[in-house]
Amino acid sequence: MESMAIPRVIIISAAMFGLSGGADAELSAPAPAPAEGHRHSALACAERKPDCAATVNPAYDAKGKLWVAYAIEKTVYVASSADGAKSFSAPVAIASVSDGVIDAHGDARPKIVPLDDGSLLASYTTRPDKQMIGTIFTARSTDGGKSFSTPQALLASGGQRFETFVVTPKGRLYAGWLDKTNALKAKAEGKEFEGSGVAFAWSDDNGQSFAGKKILMDHACECCRMSAALDRDGLPVFLWRQVFDGNVRDHYAAKLSADGATLTGGRVSDDNWAINSCPHHGPSLAVDAHGGWHAVWFTKGKNRQGLFYAHSEDSGKSFSSPEKFGDDAKAPGHPVVLAAKGRLYRVWKEFDGTTTTIPLQLSRDGGKSWSAPKILAQTDDASDHPELVAYKGAAYLSWVTHKEGYRLLPLPRDEKSAAVR
Repeated sequence: MESMAIPRVIIISAAMFGLSGGADAELSAPAPAPAEGHRHSALACAERKPDCAATVNPAYDAKGKLWVAYAIEKTVYVASSADGAKSFSAPVAIASVSDGVIDAHGDARPKIVPLDDGSLLASYTTRPDKQMIGTIFTARSTDGGKSFSTPQALLASGGQRFETFVVTPKGRLYAGWLDKTNALKAKAEGKEFEGSGVAFAWSDDNGQSFAGKKILMDHACECCRMSAALDRDGLPVFLWRQVFDGNVRDHYAAKLSADGATLTGGRVSDDNWAINSCPHHGPSLAVDAHGGWHAVWFTKGKNRQGLFYAHSEDSGKSFSSPEKFGDDAKAPGHPVVLAAKGRLYRVWKEFDGTTTTIPLQLSRDGGKSWSAPKILAQTDDASDHPELVAYKGAAYLSWVTHKEGYRLLPLPRDEKSAAVR
């Protein structure tokens, strides 16, 4: 279930945070029209363009410029586009590692966070090769992405991965990540410990420093991404795969208190997926303008298998009965959900043995009903997981494939206008 790696045979080898599942944006003007997909070239790879990355994280800034973060070999890059991904600026290298690797697979990838003051926060995780204990680094740009500060480790020790960020309307930047500190301590003491801790922090100075770094829960699944979104009251909500009794790896959603001291939420479903390994298959979360929490996930549990959707209207105290979606005959996986201007979107990957497709469904009644699936994009080569990104109420699929390169495709505003690209 690991992401499909994009093979690199030339000189190169091989997502905001809250926007893939971010709060609804009730704004007006759309971003510039996106470009059609295109096959990446040796020149593009030599120039370290997004086309040549295995995974890409997208985010719009307040002025409608698209930013992307990605890694190629052992270097993290950021680039921007002012014309809807028709062209990108020259990539800016944030950091390179000489030893170890940079996390850049489907569930863990470099990220870019545009902030209200015009600065940018980039993040990435390094770890020793073939080891799953990493260090999260952040770097800032205050000159419009022309340069970035020397990367700083989020924590000096412990081992962290799978960071996610979300920004409140007042400019507070919340961070969540999976933290192995307690697991390593238990191991050193010869004690059993399942999974990782779930840790949080916040920044009121646009990522220059983070306060309140603390593990608030233990025993999250250590190999699946976290998802984050803002609730209607401006507080962050997180969704992750939790390890329950019996090594059951189902999902848990919770809101962080304003002081970052407590989590309030609960279990999303009782899939009962008992597995003593890493699914590498994290969930996705969106919160709509009315405060509804919307979750999509993958499971191979005893009680249900495949892709599922559920929503909560009471801030995570309870969730609706899981609704199955996707075609089981085509290995559906890696679902993403996004709320944008009264609409909900969910996309995922399917593979029929030859072609990988990205089906799309739209809901305009808060998830009570969904349109019939339509294929938004496809490829017959290796591909990244889909990402969704929004700007001023318009939503887009962000997807990089080995053959077509990077694509940014607009999502339809009604049930009839989706098309294959």
